[in-house]
Amino acid sequence: MILHANGSYESADWHTPETYPDSYFIDDQSALAAKIMTLFPYFSIITDANGELIDVEPRDKTPEEIEAEKPKKTPDQLRIEQLENESAMIAMELIDTQIALEQTQSEQAALLLALIDGGVL
Repeated sequence: MILHANGSYESADWHTPETYPDSYFIDDQSALAAKIMTLFPYFSIITDANGELIDVEPRDKTPEEIEAEKPKKTPDQLRIEQLENESAMIAMELIDTQIALEQTQSEQAALLLALIDGGVL
């Protein structure tokens, strides 16, 4: 087995240290190879002071990995979401318009009352 520095691995007889100088070579039947295959891809590579592979340890998923695992939305789901957002925006605009109308009506009623009190009407 060859373990690349990015954490990916391959298992094939033709891999040699000369073709992959920056990778680690592990016996396919070793406990470490089994551990890599079990944890893949959620592990970190542990090396000694000389840069030699000594172990791998489990790691948590990154936010990007968690996001990538979420089910993708279909075009129909995306369109429904877009229409729901547009509907909410229209509802908010309607509320703003109704508030403005009520304010105008209140101002007109006050003006009419002032005209009546002033004897103009």
